[in-house]
This record gives sequence, structure tokens and C-alpha cells, in this order.
Amino acid sequence: MTTPDAAADRPEAPTASRKEQQAIVARDRIVRAVIDCLDEHGYAETSINRIQERAGISRGALTHHFPSKEELMVVTAERLLQPTLVPPRKGPRQFDSAEQRISAVEADIVWMWERLVDTREGRALLEILVATRTDVALKGRISETFVRWNRAINDSLAANYLLHGLAEEEQRELWTMCRVFLRGLNTQSQFEPDHHARSALVRSFARMIATRFV
Repeated sequence: MTTPDAAADRPEAPTASRKEQQAIVARDRIVRAVIDCLDEHGYAETSINRIQERAGISRGALTHHFPSKEELMVVTAERLLQPTLVPPRKGPRQFDSAEQRISAVEADIVWMWERLVDTREGRALLEILVATRTDVALKGRISETFVRWNRAINDSLAANYLLHGLAEEEQRELWTMCRVFLRGLNTQSQFEPDHHARSALVRSFARMIATRFV
């Protein structure tokens, strides 16, 4: 336990200067503009000029913080990936029955679709993912970020859903299938414009996958 005297002697945590705070605000405004542009116009049409206009800053200010489009996309992707990491619980989830377990997993998959994938952030991330297939410079900068994220999300999900009778590797495969399906479903809007129909597909898929967690 820290005594009052010890707390008083402890140096205060450094605070950001006004200039540093302004830089943080400016970078945040730029990244939010990138996300909006990616969602509304796609990667190819998300130009520096368009981002600058959307962010409401000068070209010099933008390039000061982000010298290239690749740098913008790397930072934006990292921002988009961070909230999707599922924090590990203190222990595996416990359920009173198989049906309760199925319902919980099913609800989690639907939540991923509604809160993480079928959103402006999810669509923006998809644009960056697709771009890395042919943009060599971007791929070189960002591929390791995606690999690390994939490993982290698998480890976290495995810790949260470690269940008797289901091997950890099988769990990883099932959650990978979920991510692949949900990301791919974002492109299905070109073939199936009905949003309710796509949501129904998610629920059916979630039920099918959840039954494997028994």
C-alpha cells in the first residue's frame, strides 16, 4: 500500500505540452477523415486532397503528420484494429448448459457483425485490406500489423472460450471462419442490397458455428 508521504514524494506523471496536444488532436482529425473517405469513396478515391478537404486542414499540416498515403493507411488500420481486440477474461466462460453456450457464442458472432464489421470502421478497414493485395508499398508497411493482430485475436478468443471437448486449434479455425465470413459479407451488398437479408445470413451462420462449441 502506498503511504500519503510516499505518494507526495512521487514525481508527477509528465503531461503533454500544448503543442503535443494540438498534434494529437490534428492527427485524430486526419485519421477520422481517412475513415470517412474510405467508407464513402473507397481506397482508390481516397486521395490526399480529399482527406485534406474532409479534415479541414492545410496540405502542409497533413503532410507534416503523415508524409505519405501509406503512412496514413498504416496508422488508420492500427486505429481500426485496436477496438476489435477482445480483452481476455480472468478465466474461460462458464455455462450451465449446452444451449446456453450456443446462445452466448451465437450472440457474440452477431455482435461482431453489428458493432465491428457492418460499420463505417469495418468497411474502411476492408478497403485497406483489399488494397494491400495489389499495392506493394502498402503491403510492405502493413502486412506484419495484420499478422500480429490475427495472432492476438486468436489468443484472446481461445482464452475466453476454452471449452472441454473442443481443441484450441479447432476453436481458432472456427473463429477464423467467422472473421472471413463476416468480412466477406460486407462485399455481398453488391449482390444482395437488402440489409435485412444479410443480417439473416449472419444469424444463420452464427447458429451453425455456435453449435460446434458443444
